[in-house]
This record gives sequence, C-alpha cells and structure tokens, in this order.
Amino acid sequence: MFRCLALACLIATPALADPGYFRVTGVASDDTLNVREAPDGSSADIGDLPHDATGVEVITQDNGWGQIIWEEGNGWVSMRFMEPDAVPMIADTALPRGLLCGGTEPFWSLRLSGDNATYSDISGTTLSMDLLDARVASGRPDFPLALRFTTEGAGAMSVIRAQSCSDGMSDRTYGYALIQLLRTGEDERFLDGCCWLPLEIGAH
Repeated sequence: MFRCLALACLIATPALADPGYFRVTGVASDDTLNVREAPDGSSADIGDLPHDATGVEVITQDNGWGQIIWEEGNGWVSMRFMEPDAVPMIADTALPRGLLCGGTEPFWSLRLSGDNATYSDISGTTLSMDLLDARVASGRPDFPLALRFTTEGAGAMSVIRAQSCSDGMSDRTYGYALIQLLRTGEDERFLDGCCWLPLEIGAH
C-alpha cells in the first residue's frame, strides 16, 4: 500500500497556467466574437468581444478554445479567431505591463506598470514604488519571478508564478498567483493574491 511520507504529499499541487496575449482576428467589423460558458460551440453565449479587441489574456487553451476572465467568472473563446498580440512587457520578463494583482481579507491591490508599481489597500495606504530589479528563479525560463520595489520608507518583494489562482471571493480562475512581502516603516505584511491583465489594457 502506498504511503505518503513527504510533506509535499499533504499539499495539493497547483495547476499550471500558461497565460498568453491575443487579438481578435477574422471577425467582420459589424460582428463580434462570442464568449462561451464552456469550451464548446454549442455552449451558452455569455458575452462578446469586439471584432478588434487586443491584449486579450488567454489563461489556458483546451482543444482549440481559450479560457479568459469574463465578468465575475471565466469564459471561453474560439482560438480560430485569435492571433498572438505583442503587448508591452515589464523589463525583460514574461509579464505584461498593466498587470493588476490583488487579494481579499484584507482587500489590497498592486498595479504593475513597467518601471513602477502602485499599491493600495482598504486601510487607505497608497504607495507608488520604483522597480529595483526582476529575477527569475535559477534554472527556470520565466517563472517563478521575483520583483523588488522601493520608495522612501517602504518597499516590497513580489513573487509571481504562472499557475491557476482563486481570489476566494468570485468564481474567477486567474493565470498568475502572487505572494508579497510589503514593508511600510516598521510594519511588515505578508500578502497572498492573484494577478491578471484587465481586458481594457490594449483594447480598443
């Protein structure tokens, strides 16, 4: 009988994600691309992408369908009508500029905008921090990725992985998970959350 002796056996392995960025193509200017409830052409139509939408984050792909964040959950689009889109990246990383990260209980957010980041939380704290450096774990191509930020009297280190992530509040599945150590004065906070590229980034 198999017995699990390692601590790792007590921890569920998170599902990997492979987020990519796409634009809608092959859709007439007076038409839209259906967002489906499931990766199936007969599944319920839950919304529409504009014919010229760009910067669409596809979390994962399944048999010609791409999963995206849609409203308070997820939807699926046919990859037949999607082509890779060149979105601006943060430094020399695989992360897009404009990535939004956040967590709940307490509510906080972190917007990654190229050479800087803006942190805010429910207590009213707002910090604009400069990017010090970005490092990929030794022997890994893109992730996990550590970003260090600093400003006067405060700083943060954010470690981001490409893996399925839940915010614990909505029905959304995100493509990136983040843990963050935040220092403000003498106070240090350990935060856990998810990241995504909001659809309006790069979209017409």
